[in-house]
Amino acid sequence: MNRYLVLIERKPSFTGNLIQGHRDFLNNLREVDTLMVAGGYEDQTGGAYVLQATSLEEAQTIVSKDPMNHENETVYRVREWNAN
Repeated sequence: MNRYLVLIERKPSFTGNLIQGHRDFLNNLREVDTLMVAGGYEDQTGGAYVLQATSLEEAQTIVSKDPMNHENETVYRVREWNAN
């Protein structure tokens, strides 16, 4: 399994209406051992999480299902991460 860093940036139009769905989504990933760690930035401008997946395409597919990954709310970037 590879690790993927998911960076989230809130847009000025961010409403916060999708946060609970996002948290539920992350909890589900945690239950199936796909999510390694997650958290918000101290300044409330976004957050990040780390996934385990077999490929970048799989990671992107997982992230596409995150309810907060909505073009009017946030910008998501997925990067393969070689963290130890």
